[in-house]
Amino acid sequence: MDNARNMKLLLYLYELMSGLKINFAKSEITTIHGDDSLDLQFAELFNCQIGKFPIRYLGVLVSPSRLHIKDWLHLVEKNEKKLAAWMGGSLSIAGRTTLINANLSSSFIYHMSMYLLPKTITKKLDGQRRSFFW
Repeated sequence: MDNARNMKLLLYLYELMSGLKINFAKSEITTIHGDDSLDLQFAELFNCQIGKFPIRYLGVLVSPSRLHIKDWLHLVEKNEKKLAAWMGGSLSIAGRTTLINANLSSSFIYHMSMYLLPKTITKKLDGQRRSFFW
């Protein structure tokens, strides 16, 4: 707790030096394999909420342990929404290929640059892509 109090003091000093205000009400305390009572003490000290893993950083889920299939379903749903908007019959197969390569694959590449996607998620995404072409 002494280290946490020192951290809060440093944050207040940062506010004074920079002229910026830290909004603790919008902040969260997240501990890795922490004790719930300790989380509560930190949240009360910093006057903020208790966060849970996985957290989202730059649109990517971050967790100290392996991400589960349910954590990746948002990527499948996002893909379905994009495909539903583009299902018009006016696109040729070449146009659809260009559209997928330009837009859809960039999101997956971004996520796969940090994690290896589970096999079930890649199968679902491949199935969506195949149904889009035919």
